[in-house]
Amino acid sequence: MSGGSVAAPLAGTCFAVAAIACARRRWAGVGRWTGAAGIALMCGALAARGIRLGYWPLGGEYEFLLSFALATALTSLVVVRDRPRAVRTLTLAGASVLTFYARLLPVYKRTVRPLPPTLHSPWLPLHAGTAAMAYGMFVAAGAAGAVWLARRSTRAPSALAVERTVRVGYPLLTASMALGMVWAQAAWGRYWGWDIKEIWTFVTWLLYTLYMHLPGPRRHSWWGATIALGGLGAMLITMFGTPRLAVYSLHTWAR
Repeated sequence: MSGGSVAAPLAGTCFAVAAIACARRRWAGVGRWTGAAGIALMCGALAARGIRLGYWPLGGEYEFLLSFALATALTSLVVVRDRPRAVRTLTLAGASVLTFYARLLPVYKRTVRPLPPTLHSPWLPLHAGTAAMAYGMFVAAGAAGAVWLARRSTRAPSALAVERTVRVGYPLLTASMALGMVWAQAAWGRYWGWDIKEIWTFVTWLLYTLYMHLPGPRRHSWWGATIALGGLGAMLITMFGTPRLAVYSLHTWAR
């Protein structure tokens, strides 16, 4: 059995209920409290799993997905807040989907197992933790980009939400890449090896770099919203596509 086996699906349910509640103005308060309850449950689930594992719960696909869901929910409540409600709703829905997707993984991926020797490193929580936080920001940025494209207004709060979340997520992704390069040099004797996951991480980083270099008015236009959605797509390929498409990768999940 996996640590936090009950708390994690409860957290996912809270995120789903919060997403529904936040869609309606009069239920926004209920949505905030339900989302906060889900965050507390997810923190408990990850803490319980970490205690049972004996290391930071970031070494496997299941643990990373739960951390990714937690970061996404935190982004919705702390960074996005109520501007606009549709972005918070979509972001919380994303956190719920991530949680239940993690629960659908094969049992062997959800079972508490010893960490492979190659992952026994203090760089693991630094590299993977900053990546999870960046990914949470990019889910919100993509949601805000989608809302902007649906409404098409340069003064829409969704445009500001894209900028706010990318401004936080971009340096986090940059830090994650830098920390990963240092770890790679220590573990494999090279900073960069053009591994398929490294390539797609670089593509993701380039897209958000392009966004950061857009002039102010273009950030709040079709360009900013489209790049935010493209960055989300590249990030999802990095997260879900590369481990399944690669014939061989040093970044396969711990098994």
